[in-house]
Amino acid sequence: MKQLIKNTWLLIIPLLVLGSLMTACEKDDEEMVMSGEPSISYVRVTDPAAADSLLVGAPLGDLIAIVGENLGSTKHLWFNDQKAALEPSYVTDRTILVNIPNKAPTEVTDVMTLVFANGDTLRYPFEVTIAPPLVLAMENEYAPIGTETTVTGDFFFEPVAITFTGGAEAEIIAMDQNAVTFIVPEGAQTGPVSFTTAFGTTISNFHYKDQRNIILNYDDLTAEGSWRPGPIASEDGIDGNYLKLGGVLAANERIEDNFESQFWGHTRYDVPTNLVEGYPEDLVLKFEARADDWYGSILNITWGPWDNAGNQEVWSNLNGRGLWRPWVEHDAPFDTEGEWITVTIPLTEMIYSHNQDADGNNIWEPDMKFDKDVTGTLSFWVIATPKADSTPFELHIDNVRIVEK
Repeated sequence: MKQLIKNTWLLIIPLLVLGSLMTACEKDDEEMVMSGEPSISYVRVTDPAAADSLLVGAPLGDLIAIVGENLGSTKHLWFNDQKAALEPSYVTDRTILVNIPNKAPTEVTDVMTLVFANGDTLRYPFEVTIAPPLVLAMENEYAPIGTETTVTGDFFFEPVAITFTGGAEAEIIAMDQNAVTFIVPEGAQTGPVSFTTAFGTTISNFHYKDQRNIILNYDDLTAEGSWRPGPIASEDGIDGNYLKLGGVLAANERIEDNFESQFWGHTRYDVPTNLVEGYPEDLVLKFEARADDWYGSILNITWGPWDNAGNQEVWSNLNGRGLWRPWVEHDAPFDTEGEWITVTIPLTEMIYSHNQDADGNNIWEPDMKFDKDVTGTLSFWVIATPKADSTPFELHIDNVRIVEK
């Protein structure tokens, strides 16, 4: 028996030694691979569903996967002359996950450069594509000629040229990637505005001094004929007369008088007419507004049928309501400091009902759907929330219109 055990060990020991040698060889082979020259095989998107989509370029800010060998010692990564932010946990020998810098290069080389811990570099052709300006909104679409205003968006990279309908070019005062402030030039005409950089031109969806589909301008298009057309003023107007709402509201008050303006469609149109045509998801309600120390109440934008001749569109939920309540964001009085701004409310966000709870508090719930077939009447009504504190305020409105986004 002892002899058998001895012979068995004589057989096992060589096998263990061989296994150890094989493991060592495999480890040596792996180390040889992992300590070899860094290389990039390809660049791909990071979406697993599209992992086979290889890239030769990508837009600013995109997340990409760089796939190759021996990339683990990468310390710095540049796209053109812009340095990317590397997250060490996303850097392995096989893959680097990285966001392309969101800043436009000063010098375009269409090359990404990897810098390793030992100082070596690896260059790989890769184009960072930059979109033309993304133009989102103009602070005041009715800004008078010679005054400053700001347009927000993205990809505003110097130099930027701003050209109004009619050919007048604006003088730029300040800018960064997401906003450009300029002076409205002499000769600017109503219509879209174009924004040009080295990467292309974008024509705005908004129109300067928009004249499209205006419902109420309180000059020749008024709410006269309704029960409460609302008080009209003209002092320091943005475009002639305007609606002037305001006064003092205590908590939960629902006073009409100077807090309401109704437009009844049948006072202007002889046949049933809806103010909204087209697809609501493509449309927004816009108006210019000025606010003075506004807090604790909400502008309700209410709809009703063309033949409405009562007060039900403001008291009842005949259609989804739009709400404007900018003071809510910071829970502080909202004041435009005497300046006019353009307000934009998508029709698809007009989904609120107005009711009162068991304690008599005014409440609004997003539990309705906007119905374009119940838009023959349009009214504004400022209603107090439980936070209203009897502080005097004013709210001015002009150039009410429905236009494409």
